[in-house]
Amino acid sequence: MFGDIAKLRGKQEEAARFIQRMRRLKEKYGTISKIKEGHKDEIESFVLDGDHEAMLIFGEKEQELLGMAPGLLEFLKWVNEHGIRPSIVSELKKTLGPVGSDMITLYLNRKGIIDHFEYFITPQGKMKLSTEEQDLRYKGTSKENGTLYDELVKDLGEQGISPEECLMIGDKWSTDIKPPKQRGWTTIQYTGHIDMGQCEEADYYAKDFYEVQDIVAKLI
Repeated sequence: MFGDIAKLRGKQEEAARFIQRMRRLKEKYGTISKIKEGHKDEIESFVLDGDHEAMLIFGEKEQELLGMAPGLLEFLKWVNEHGIRPSIVSELKKTLGPVGSDMITLYLNRKGIIDHFEYFITPQGKMKLSTEEQDLRYKGTSKENGTLYDELVKDLGEQGISPEECLMIGDKWSTDIKPPKQRGWTTIQYTGHIDMGQCEEADYYAKDFYEVQDIVAKLI
């Protein structure tokens, strides 16, 4: 990836330095996932010397290289056929914009799976993906401290949906498992991307979405 970025920016001689700096960033934060979720700005400022155009290329290349979890497409088709429209809950840092203006909805568009989801819910707001209508009640909330889930519980309650009817699938203890479980949700810890070891708050564990589908089939 960094070799391509350097070449496209006419900085071939910088490729090795970009890679070395990315390794240092990984040593600092532990995983690529942690960098991307909480410190992505440092890829631009530190790794790429503040080159915004290079960062845009990084985003493009990242999208090209990212695959889908095993069984995800099959699961999405199956769950929609059963009348369940899943939503995405993300700790998005940037301002919520139109579909495709952030890396998550851009990825969903490119993979052709965005129509399988109903809402994109973040600390910047909630967006109905089919219309791009935004609800800013979620502005300023957080997955990790649970305030996003508090707002979501109220939101769903207004629709007649109780926490006991809700299911969260995610890989991170601090944002995907513990906060929703504390609010009465059922949780599935997905270990196929990042295996942090089993979290005791998780109700189920799955290494791919074939297993997720088996679990959900029993729950419905």
